Amino acid sequence: MSSEQWFYLLLLFARFTAAIAVLPIFSMRGMPVLLKAGFGAIFAYLLFIASTQEAAPPPHLLTYVLTVASEVLVGLTLGLLVLFFFTAARIAGQFVDLTMGLAQASIFDPQYGSQVTLFGQFYYLFALALYFSVNGHHYLFKGLAQSIKLVPPGGAVLQAALMPRFLAYFSQMFTIAFQLAAPVIIVLVISELALGLLGKTVPQLNVFMVGMPLKVGVGLLVIYIIFPYLAQVITTVFDTLHQNLQSLLALL
Repeated sequence: MSSEQWFYLLLLFARFTAAIAVLPIFSMRGMPVLLKAGFGAIFAYLLFIASTQEAAPPPHLLTYVLTVASEVLVGLTLGLLVLFFFTAARIAGQFVDLTMGLAQASIFDPQYGSQVTLFGQFYYLFALALYFSVNGHHYLFKGLAQSIKLVPPGGAVLQAALMPRFLAYFSQMFTIAFQLAAPVIIVLVISELALGLLGKTVPQLNVFMVGMPLKVGVGLLVIYIIFPYLAQVITTVFDTLHQNLQSLLALL
């Protein structure tokens, strides 16, 4: 291969390896680095042999390094956008645990080296399993493949509108998290108001001792009821994810 082809392959490898490294499954702490790099290399090579484009290597070393670094930045930006939506599911579960009183039962997650709550992990794994069941990863890798047409390797330009849009995606993550947790939170707030009224009516009743198991039971019942609808909402969130990927690529 010529030097232009080698440089083009290097840019593809830098972009897709950086994107894959921060995706939900590959970002786990126990995931081997060689597996991430190998998967990125295979994906980059498949797109390389399917493409007829080339990229002329810059004449100076500093320009060469900056060009590769820009591709890494593009890959990290795309990967973080995908990670935002799965993090929203985890935050929604943490909202539920905080309202139910299960936040104290947080467990240590060796995948990320931090403490996560019970339903935080449940919502996250449920969203991840649902994403694979609806073939969302096919659309994801298709979008990554289309990125070389929308943003040719070596031609990424960071526009001023990129930062406000990325901050909007970050705030959207918390909005989605609250929407996912809202049914459980609303029902539990109403149940706490009812317990407060009951405590005023019957002072002999120990509201604290009765309220803790009651909130857990009501929360589990609400989650059981809304579980089928929760899957539909998360599926629409995935559609929003793919639309945001397209709009983000238009700003690069």
